[in-house]
Amino acid sequence: MTHPFTPTFNIHEAVRKTLPYMMEMREYFHAHPELSEKEFDTCKTIFQELSLMGIEDVKIIAGTGVTGLIRGELPGPVILLRADIDALPLTEKYDCPYASLVDGVMHACGHDGHAANLLGVAKILNKHRDCLRGTIRLAFQPAEEGNGGAARMIDAGILNTPPVEYALGLHVAGSLPAGYIGIRKGEISASCDDFVITLHGTGGHGSQPSACVSPIQMGVDIIQSLQNYVYNRHADGDGVVLTFGQFQAGHSPNVIPDTAELKGTLRTYDEEKRHDILAKMAHILDNVTSTYGGSYDLRTVPFSPVCINNPTVTSRVEAILKEECAGTVKVVPMARGSGSEDFAYFSAAVPSTFYYVGVYKDAPVVGHSPDFHWDSTALKYMCETMVTCVYYFKSYQ
Repeated sequence: MTHPFTPTFNIHEAVRKTLPYMMEMREYFHAHPELSEKEFDTCKTIFQELSLMGIEDVKIIAGTGVTGLIRGELPGPVILLRADIDALPLTEKYDCPYASLVDGVMHACGHDGHAANLLGVAKILNKHRDCLRGTIRLAFQPAEEGNGGAARMIDAGILNTPPVEYALGLHVAGSLPAGYIGIRKGEISASCDDFVITLHGTGGHGSQPSACVSPIQMGVDIIQSLQNYVYNRHADGDGVVLTFGQFQAGHSPNVIPDTAELKGTLRTYDEEKRHDILAKMAHILDNVTSTYGGSYDLRTVPFSPVCINNPTVTSRVEAILKEECAGTVKVVPMARGSGSEDFAYFSAAVPSTFYYVGVYKDAPVVGHSPDFHWDSTALKYMCETMVTCVYYFKSYQ
């Protein structure tokens, strides 16, 4: 049930007028990509753009992140809007006028669009503060691609002054056509923990394995034991994934090395199962290495917890999009993905919703690929949905 409320301006028209600006910014960011924690020009550009708009409290945060504050003239909640800004270590193959000018770096995940969208959203919200109910905290987040940018922004106090009550985020979806919005309650993306296991044995000649402690043999047993545990205890349709991506050891076919290194990743949709598997990993490593007479070092690098969409907030956002954006987008159920998203740190801190915006025209496109490409006009769907959610958020209770 909605309460009577209409902004003093036409959102669709405002987005249409702001689209050229967002396209220009997206294509600038795309041509000048920067890796995690090195987003120096991106940070400077965003800081300058927000300052030119007259946004309040513009400052650099968490290294290369940027924040700002937009205070509406009407009472309402404090909502954080987040956009990640870093690129990936890939060489772009798609030829376009704004292709990456940086060798070996490209925006292959859509963060260029996320940053440009939030700049456009900020421009509209700041211009129309007269009918904005509440306060908007802008979060241009660095280091989403595995370097803990969201957690660092929270540690730096982005949720504190004023206290943030809700958070909204979005991501381009190469699997959805342009104009489609994918959303779901509950788990929207998986947790991610990368790990490195270094095995220490006793090397020697390959003709005398009994005089050695083979780290390769220990590694084989560890892989089998971990996979057996995961798939016998957790592979019941709940989406747990344990993958080994690297096994490096030795330099000669007839020499048993002293060390071996295993690298892998764990994805889950349940924090209890996540911590159980990580605990069992250490237990299995203890057992296998002690049996052989070797030892190990385990380094776990947590990327993010499970990203969970708050059911109440997500129902509200879904209702707003279906009713207020009915002529612009089509809202569809989104299956949870095995990819990970560090917006999860925001969703763990405050009630949040993270949704996906379709961008492909003719055929699906794959993110984290050198061929990833989408038309900048899809920014209008990102901007209109986010702006609409902000203005109508208080109406849908």
